[in-house]
Amino acid sequence: MTARPFGGLRVVLVAAFNRRYHRSGLALAAALTALGCEVRRCEERRRGWNAFFGRSLATRLAARLRQGPADIVLTFKGASLAPADVGELRRRFGGRWVNWFPDDPHLLELSTHLAPAYDCFFTHDSSSVARHRSAGARAHYLAFGCDPEYLRPPPPSLPPDARWATPLVFVGSRDDVREPVLRELANVGLVSWGPGWPRGPLYGEDFVRALAGAAVGVNIHQQFGDRGDPARYGTGANMRVFELAAVGTPQLSDAKADIARHFTPDREIVLYRSAAELADRARALLADATRRRTLAAAARERAVREHTWRHRMEELLTVTLR
Repeated sequence: MTARPFGGLRVVLVAAFNRRYHRSGLALAAALTALGCEVRRCEERRRGWNAFFGRSLATRLAARLRQGPADIVLTFKGASLAPADVGELRRRFGGRWVNWFPDDPHLLELSTHLAPAYDCFFTHDSSSVARHRSAGARAHYLAFGCDPEYLRPPPPSLPPDARWATPLVFVGSRDDVREPVLRELANVGLVSWGPGWPRGPLYGEDFVRALAGAAVGVNIHQQFGDRGDPARYGTGANMRVFELAAVGTPQLSDAKADIARHFTPDREIVLYRSAAELADRARALLADATRRRTLAAAARERAVREHTWRHRMEELLTVTLR
C-alpha cells in the first residue's frame, strides 16, 4: 500500500470511541490517520455534559463541523442521525457524506431509511446492497476488518495462561437462537463468554486472551440455526471472522456466503452448515493439532495482508472520492 495516499484529506468521523468494547471507532480513526487524513472525532453516544444537557448527535456534529471544513463526514451506523439532519448539515457545511452501517440485515428497515441521505452508503452484507439501491441509496459492499496490533497471538515465549486455556471458545451474546446450536458442543469442552452467559462479557485484553487461549474459536452469526429467521440472516461475515483470524486462533464458523470472498474454506477457516456438522468438525479439529496450527497461521497472514481497518478505509475513501 502507498504510505499516505490521502494526505491532507479532512475527515470528521462519527462513531462510538470505546476502548472496552470492540474498539471499532478508535480503530477507524487510527486507520484514517495512518492514511494521511486529518481526523476530527464526534462521539456518537451521549456522554458527560452532552447527556446532562440532552445535546443531540446533530447538535454535537454541527459543533464539530463549525471548527473547520470537512471533505468527508463518515458515520459508523449513526442510528440517531435522522436523514433530515444529514441533509441540513450537508447544506450548511458541505463535504461528502458517508455511512458505513454495521447491522445489516438485522436492522434493514432502519438502514434503508438512513441510506438514501448519504452520498455513499456501505454495508458489510452483500445481500443487502440491492435492497439499499432500490431504496435510492448509492450503496456498496464493504467487509469488516481487524486491528492486528491489538488482536494478536501471545508471544511464544510466554507460558499458557490457565484461565483462558480451553478446547473451544465462543464469545458473543446469549440468545434463544444460538443457545441450542452451542448445546451441541456441551461435551466437547466449550466455554462461552458474553452478555447473558454465566461468565459474563469480556472487554479489552481479556477479550483477546479468551480468543487466543482456545484451541478452536467458534463463531455463530446471528439468526443461524433451526430457530433463526432466514430473512435476517443475510450473507455478511461478522467482525468475529476477522478478529479470530487476526488473533491466530483456528476458526469454525457457520458458512455465511461472504466469508469465502475473504478467507479460503478449509485452508484459512473451517465452515459448517448445521449444528451437527459443527460438532463433528469441532471434534475433528481438536484431534488434529497440526491442522489447527496450519489454519491459524494462514488466517493470520491473510488478515494482516488484506483485512485490516486500514485496508477498509482505503477502499471506502477510494470509492467515495470517485
